[in-house]
Amino acid sequence: MKSILITFCVTIGFISCQKPLPKTVHLYGELKNFGTELSMGKQTPEGYILREGETITPDAQNKFDITFELDAPAYFRLGRNTLYLTPGDELEVFCDMNDPNAGSFKGDGALACMYLRAKPFPKGGSYIGREFFEPDTDFPKVKELLEVKISEALQKLDTLSGVSEQFKKMEYGRIQFDAANSYFSYSNYATYYLKIPQDQIKSFSDSANAYFKPTVKKYLKLGGDADYLNVDTYRSICDVCVEELGEENVDQAIKDFISTFKLNMTLSSKGPIEEVLEEKKKVEEEVLLPEYKEIISKAFSKYDALMPGMPAPELAFNTEDGKATPLASLKGKLVVIDVWATWCGPCIAESPYFEKLAKRYGNEAVEFISISIDSSDKPWKKYLAKHEKKSKQYICNRTNFAKYELFGVPRFMIIDKQGNFIDAFAPAPSNERFEELIKQNI
Repeated sequence: MKSILITFCVTIGFISCQKPLPKTVHLYGELKNFGTELSMGKQTPEGYILREGETITPDAQNKFDITFELDAPAYFRLGRNTLYLTPGDELEVFCDMNDPNAGSFKGDGALACMYLRAKPFPKGGSYIGREFFEPDTDFPKVKELLEVKISEALQKLDTLSGVSEQFKKMEYGRIQFDAANSYFSYSNYATYYLKIPQDQIKSFSDSANAYFKPTVKKYLKLGGDADYLNVDTYRSICDVCVEELGEENVDQAIKDFISTFKLNMTLSSKGPIEEVLEEKKKVEEEVLLPEYKEIISKAFSKYDALMPGMPAPELAFNTEDGKATPLASLKGKLVVIDVWATWCGPCIAESPYFEKLAKRYGNEAVEFISISIDSSDKPWKKYLAKHEKKSKQYICNRTNFAKYELFGVPRFMIIDKQGNFIDAFAPAPSNERFEELIKQNI
């Protein structure tokens, strides 16, 4: 009995002396062709839905150094590169926004990150390439070409060593889902590259999808496992997996993810307006898992500070000559804001309506301002040189709008003379309700 007690005490002593597992990640290095501030997006289901991430602010030499908390291994999106990070990693990073294959990594986790440099892009058709659209390339030839690429990807993963089994599981799934996505994507790309006549597009697409359907089903077999919600390709086709496999054959987390993600996309684009709040009630009844109910709660709580009557968060933007202008300096005026970018078609389309109102109502009591979120001021200045504007023109980093829950542009806001929101998600200027809001609050 005495020896058992001694053994027990020694064991307890050993456990108590062990160092706690690290919960931080240290990244440093250089980022080329990125903006002056960026967010490295966390790719867990919750992180993806809530657009969580780590803010990085490179210095004048494009160098950066950050440390952050991480509880479990996770994928992160850094520009066009994907990183796989594990608690305790210390990693030297070089990434070029324009060339993911130029990325280099040294230190803990480098092998996984190097492997991910060449991963296909789901929105680019995964394994689909220009060689699939030669005039004599029929459906059997397309399948032959794709299967070669899929086989090469599987072989590359099979020979990868020095990474965790969980990482290999995720990447094996990625290959399967990229394969399915490639077959899904073929007809859309083919109609463009092969210049299929408009009246033949539906027939061509139906034929392609029917031919590839048995192969697609083969690559969707793993689609019932919620672990794959961490993989971007799977998230882009998980709703198809539910349709193909049947709701009874997929984890509840997948169904809850789809409902929660769609709700948050609507919330992000429209704000917490009445129709979105009604949709929230329906989704909360559909969602079964507590963690997804919590995600919905977190998503909507972000907008509490943006409701009418709440003070507009601090915001600063720059003039063409680089002078910083704080939003607070405009107190005492009704402030009408257009957040836009030169690369945004809908922004350009709404601009004439905004400028027309700026000309009609802009005076000492009302300030119309346009804030570009272009990552560089060069295209912005070039655009302004060719387009006369009545509203005052500014530029700032997209990350400056973090507290405003800026998801997409254009975004229009109206702020009262005290600096409080009248509407943080105002209708577009082409909508007559936008002018009514201005007239009601002058």
